[in-house]
Amino acid sequence: MKITWQKRGFIYCPSGEGYFKTHAARSIPYRLNEETIRLFLSSRDSDDRMLPTFIDLRIEDPSQIINKCDAPLVELGRPGCFDDSGVTLGSIVDRDSKVLLYYTGWKRRRVVSFELSIGLIVWDKKLDSFRRAFEGPILAQDTKHPLLVAGPFVVADRGRFKMWYCSGTNWRFPDGNAEPIYTVFYAESDDGITWTPLNRPVIEYKFAGEVVTAPWVLKSNDKYLMWYSTRGHETKLAKNYTIGFAESDDGISWTRLDEQAGISRSESGWDSEMICYPAFYPYEDKIYMFYSGNGVGRGGVGYAVADNFLR
Repeated sequence: MKITWQKRGFIYCPSGEGYFKTHAARSIPYRLNEETIRLFLSSRDSDDRMLPTFIDLRIEDPSQIINKCDAPLVELGRPGCFDDSGVTLGSIVDRDSKVLLYYTGWKRRRVVSFELSIGLIVWDKKLDSFRRAFEGPILAQDTKHPLLVAGPFVVADRGRFKMWYCSGTNWRFPDGNAEPIYTVFYAESDDGITWTPLNRPVIEYKFAGEVVTAPWVLKSNDKYLMWYSTRGHETKLAKNYTIGFAESDDGISWTRLDEQAGISRSESGWDSEMICYPAFYPYEDKIYMFYSGNGVGRGGVGYAVADNFLR
């Protein structure tokens, strides 16, 4: 499916004056009311640690910011927990009266840079409060995932929860610096908490040392459509993400069609070096794609628009 996205420009990046100093990464759009999209984001504090926040946008024109939250929705995990060094949101699922936010928890390490696991936050919309469902992760390093798990994208589909997430297959050390190599895996669950992984990648590498991350899946008729971020790892230039695309009949066996992603880096400006972390929201006759720019979101977040191909 060839889709052409029309870029509409930059929306937001932290000014550095408040709690959050840099970055607008891993955006997650959520319909707050008739007029508003709440765009959940992960930004960095003065110690370069990722924590979740949000901005509210006018749904008819997402370039217009209605409200900003300059405080973390949850604090870092307790010392020693899997998320004591950072929290990066991945996806959102409505479930009865609560809203489930799946996230990556960061734990700093010595031999390699970090350990990544997947956790769960519950948003009580009536109380407008956010809390961890558990102090521990719902998916983490184990016999099936020896290196890391991260970047969850979860949907409720036909009575089951489906998760596309990332897992590491190697750590490499170009110039002595630790770089994880990982791609997209798949798991299912009855309750959104206990998961049964497929135990193999569902997005195959295109070249040795590729990194594939941040999957976002839409369903169009009988097709699953996935956008993700992809890069190399050996040099600073190679580590600049671009956006890739794949299709599937069942959500498990995917065909990579990166040339059909429909969007690329700009010639200049906030998204000229890198585009990454695509996230989608259909609204009337169009679909919004929110994405992060240079420096994995240091350049901020913006959006693009396409005709609503889900109709």
